[in-house]
Amino acid sequence: MNAHSLLNISQPTTLILNRPPLFTIRVFEENLTEKVLEKHIATSGMYTYHLNELAQKFAEIRRKDMINAQRNMAESRECNAYIENQKLILEQKTQGEVNQLFSAAMGSSGARKKTSTKPDYSKYRIVKRSKSTASSSTTSSPSSSSPTSQ
Repeated sequence: MNAHSLLNISQPTTLILNRPPLFTIRVFEENLTEKVLEKHIATSGMYTYHLNELAQKFAEIRRKDMINAQRNMAESRECNAYIENQKLILEQKTQGEVNQLFSAAMGSSGARKKTSTKPDYSKYRIVKRSKSTASSSTTSSPSSSSPTSQ
């Protein structure tokens, strides 16, 4: 065997890794990749250091994956328990309480209505014009025709 054929071991692992993801996880968990490498490389003895380093890295990756999986399971359990608790609380409330909560939430989040103020016309004086006043005021001065200027 030459060195090139010893290093060309990616074909069995590539074939394994191209299968569905569930099988890939099983291959990774059962250390099948390391077993294939040991079968082809350990006999020559040239790459044992690299094989040991690779095995350590795979072990570290597996350990981190197990920690993350345990965390995710704990979080999902907590989340599911919280959701179930909230469902029970909502079932116990009456429809009226739910409507009140909804209207309170909508009232606090809605935009405030602008109140319009009507002008106060009581301070203006309404003057009726007589025919003689209107004709004389238009001929004498056109600027005094407004009722508020008098």
